[in-house]
Amino acid sequence: MRTWKYAMNKSLERKKIEQIENLPTLPEVANKLLRIINDPITTAQDVANLISRDLSLTSKVLRLANSAFYGVPRTVATVHNAVVILGLKVINTMVFSITVVKLFPNDGRSEQFPRKKFWSHSVAVAVLSKMLALRMRKFSLFDPEESFCAGLIHDIGRIVMDQYLHDDFTKALKLAKEQNITLSEAEFKVFGFTHSEAGDWLTQRWELPGDIRAPIIWHHKPLEASEAREITALVHLADALAWQMDFGMPGFKAPPDPEITFVQSLGLTLEDLDGAKQECLGEIEQLVSALEI
Repeated sequence: MRTWKYAMNKSLERKKIEQIENLPTLPEVANKLLRIINDPITTAQDVANLISRDLSLTSKVLRLANSAFYGVPRTVATVHNAVVILGLKVINTMVFSITVVKLFPNDGRSEQFPRKKFWSHSVAVAVLSKMLALRMRKFSLFDPEESFCAGLIHDIGRIVMDQYLHDDFTKALKLAKEQNITLSEAEFKVFGFTHSEAGDWLTQRWELPGDIRAPIIWHHKPLEASEAREITALVHLADALAWQMDFGMPGFKAPPDPEITFVQSLGLTLEDLDGAKQECLGEIEQLVSALEI
């Protein structure tokens, strides 16, 4: 396992990790799809056959493909048609989204950390990340669908903390409100690490690509990113915009607004940010509904 890039109390780190050894693994279909999606010999039928092995996933893919979010002008009756119409990478994003949300359902575990609000924020960051990626006026090495996936799970470590380290996470939630500090600052005071490290540890287990994992670690500190800097800065921007649109976590201090240098470095303008915010509102709500969050 790669060494985390944050200072941590080693005994505390060991204690916490031992408690979360039962973290979920990425289901076989999603795992295999991630591995084959960029292979030039992968066909629509290959992907359709893989998804069709899971009847529940098949049903959800078809429901999502026929949702208002994708706006397909005719009914999509088969997974193969969905793959042909929407494309391999969009289907991969769709399967990934369905899978991740299903792994961490809205179980009402904590009133202070409502899962519905968490996932609504995550979806907002995902949609904004993709929209901003499509507006970039410079060449980038990542795909807009990758930015969507990175945005969706940028805060996944928080749901890990809530589910597997619940008592201490509850302390962090209370501390953030009492001291009017960001939740990340409160996490570090309680745990000695933050949701960024917890998310990184989980996605190492999932063997996700670096362009999706890097924003998890560095989306609050994009200047410190040692790799995948552009997609990290993009998710950082999307996260800030989501909070500005009230798709944050109610009752908690918002992260600081991004500096204009991040916008310019991606070949974006302030008008691009405003346009993305205006365009994506309906799409966020549609996707939240389609994913049954």
